[in-house]
Amino acid sequence: MKRVMMDGYVTEGNEKRVVDGVEVEIVTYQGEHCDEYMVREVESGRCSLFYKGIIHLSWKENSGVRVGGFTMYEKGKVVRSEDWKGLGGKEHRCIENCKNGLELVIEGNGVVYRGGFDDVESMKREGRGMEFDEKSGRVLRCGVWKNDELFQIEKECESEDVMIEYETEEGKENVSLLNRHPVYEGGYVFDEEKREVLRNGYGCEIEGGVAVREGTWERGVLKESVELFDGWYVKREEKKVVKDHDEVLKVEDFKVEDLRVEIHNWNEWKNVNERVKELVIPSKCCNEAEWSVFDVSELRWLKSIVIGDDCFENVNEVKLVGMNRLESVVIGKKSFTKVKGDVPNSVNLNRHFYLKNCERLRELKIGRCSFSDYSVCEIENVPSLEVIEMGELGGKRNEEYSYCFFCSNLELKSGSQRMK
Repeated sequence: MKRVMMDGYVTEGNEKRVVDGVEVEIVTYQGEHCDEYMVREVESGRCSLFYKGIIHLSWKENSGVRVGGFTMYEKGKVVRSEDWKGLGGKEHRCIENCKNGLELVIEGNGVVYRGGFDDVESMKREGRGMEFDEKSGRVLRCGVWKNDELFQIEKECESEDVMIEYETEEGKENVSLLNRHPVYEGGYVFDEEKREVLRNGYGCEIEGGVAVREGTWERGVLKESVELFDGWYVKREEKKVVKDHDEVLKVEDFKVEDLRVEIHNWNEWKNVNERVKELVIPSKCCNEAEWSVFDVSELRWLKSIVIGDDCFENVNEVKLVGMNRLESVVIGKKSFTKVKGDVPNSVNLNRHFYLKNCERLRELKIGRCSFSDYSVCEIENVPSLEVIEMGELGGKRNEEYSYCFFCSNLELKSGSQRMK
């Protein structure tokens, strides 16, 4: 701070020179600061403080008065930039130069914020950020800020050993207690390089406030787990009401873990059991005009999806999002397309495929010519994914191309990384 304020600097002398066509004033100092000198550009007022020829501090002056902000350096590298007005206040804000980009840092009231911001002038919190305990450095929470106010809580670290992770939906705040929906409580680890809080050790996944799975994670990847039924280890039997052909109701006993459903048309889909574990669509089914969206995100118990050939020709949007139990998706040939031949003549900009936040998904297999006229294919946050197959290699001569997502970009996203 003394160097920033230049307390104790005693001038030894000054001289004016022209350097690279710019008139500058050079000030040298005495005593303990004899190895430092300041260069001031006469016209612009830009000042730079050097130690043995290496820049340590820069700022601007107007008629001898410091204006705006200043920039600190270490070994010639920018460390941070901040405003003179913030010095000495209860809250201290600055912009730090980090490997992953610029970062707003706010210190004060026992909490340190690091993360996104709007601009270097106002230095308001905006976008994703994290809060740390000022003394211990422990992560307190991760979230999203809007106009300098917390808007969404993603993860809260209750202690050094336990965190709670919340469901977030774009555009909806969950700071209010009743708007928070926990999805995990358990151990965690902070990845300093990625600036992420990851599930680690023992924990439980939560739905509707009740544990549905307990497991062990290693740096965000699920290693082993046990499924729970409304918080119980016991596999409870349920009663199911089934309509027969004469609309007569009868009661059957069944076990949740054995539920497999085969869907042939729209009417059957409307009555699908929300706890289905294996969903099967036979070939040449579900092509009614009512099928514009295929969204199975509400089927939280689903483990497997198998779709045959020539299905869902009228579906414009496929959403497999936030399905924590989903392990396998297999789709046959020429499904989710209106193209009758092989090569699509045009792309439909309204046809989209989304596969996101399915942490247990291991395989995605898509047959030849499926999704051939879709314009968007986004696959994001599927850390357990081992196999992606589209089409068949080494097929017949006229089948050497898969034509899957022929007219779209394939985007694979994980955290801050993206492949196209």
